Amino acid sequence: MQLPVTLPTSEPEPDVAVVRIDRGAYGDHHPTPDEIFLLVEVADITLRIDRLEKAPLYARANIPEYWILDVSDRQAYIFRDRTSVGYRSSFVLPDNAAIALRAFPTIEISLSELFLP
Repeated sequence: MQLPVTLPTSEPEPDVAVVRIDRGAYGDHHPTPDEIFLLVEVADITLRIDRLEKAPLYARANIPEYWILDVSDRQAYIFRDRTSVGYRSSFVLPDNAAIALRAFPTIEISLSELFLP
């Protein structure tokens, strides 16, 4: 959590990174796009930046899936299907919805569990 990932042009520190597990892999480098399944940003005052700046950055870096948890409105912005300029698919889910990562389609996550009561 809040540790760097290495992208071609920067090393952002997303709030959560779901990465490939390899006990010895990250001793000498941060996760790279080939090792990343999902990046998550938790947004309050940063929602605009997370949507308009980070989403295209992550798509260009080949991050397959990106979520923004909007704590003010208790909803999640989901970005999928990356292209060279952004994500082709994006939608918003309320906190009472559930979703599965594309990389793990059989594991459903209840969004209500990601927000504080």
